[in-house]
Amino acid sequence: MLNTSKHLSSRSSRTVRALFITALVLALLPISSFASRQITLPFSEGFDLNNYQDLVWVTNGASHQWLSDGGWQGGGAAKIIPIVTDQGYNGLGQFTGLNTEQLNVRFLIKHGSAWGRRPAQDFTNKVIIFNRPTLRDRPMIISRTYNNETDWVTYGACDNTVCRYEGGDYWPDGSDSYRIGPPPFNRSNEWVSVELEANTRTGLISLYITTQDGVLSGRYVQNSMATPGEVFSYIDVIGGYTNFASIPDPENYFIIDELVIDDSYIGPPAGFIAGNPPSPPTILE
Repeated sequence: MLNTSKHLSSRSSRTVRALFITALVLALLPISSFASRQITLPFSEGFDLNNYQDLVWVTNGASHQWLSDGGWQGGGAAKIIPIVTDQGYNGLGQFTGLNTEQLNVRFLIKHGSAWGRRPAQDFTNKVIIFNRPTLRDRPMIISRTYNNETDWVTYGACDNTVCRYEGGDYWPDGSDSYRIGPPPFNRSNEWVSVELEANTRTGLISLYITTQDGVLSGRYVQNSMATPGEVFSYIDVIGGYTNFASIPDPENYFIIDELVIDDSYIGPPAGFIAGNPPSPPTILE
């Protein structure tokens, strides 16, 4: 006959040991910083105070630094150093509590001249992601290299990973006018206004890029959602989910300032282009 009490005791001991080992393994895993804040629209963050740590989302060796005087007009800003292992998050967010058919996010961003450099890999960075309650098609910005090269990257307006670039549909074709990379032919160490807009009713995804010299101003590229409908409920990381570890370099970073989230077009800050901000875009139904 089976000794029930002895059997239960042995099984309990194994369970305790298994739970202990599981806890030990979890304790030894690298800790990631996950950020989330519930917001109401309109929302803005100027980073002039170092009080936004709940928004910092860095994993896999990425890091953040508050710059007390590194912003667009000399105020504060958030500096992000990208991941150094595998793939992971380096940016700000999530932003939750949303319930809107149209969502606009505008931020100023400055890249170091080595941003996007990876060891012989095609760089892909999801710069921002809009999410709905159940529909899994997600409007986003994806930054990619041209032709698997590491000299410059550019932005596309995407529905999940189905993208449209200024110089091509799914991938950049090399004719893109917005390029992030080493000077003198690419943009780095300068502030650029970036705004992503998506509307679940019209199904349109619009990317606006404005440079301070006015060469780029307004709608840069537009794409369509495969599945319109529902509302937007939250925003994933602003700055990036990056697919490959970076090459350490003092110029491999980006800085974010003047973040605004709303349910209509925002545009660059007043005075961003030679003292004259561009007019709001024509609404396309």
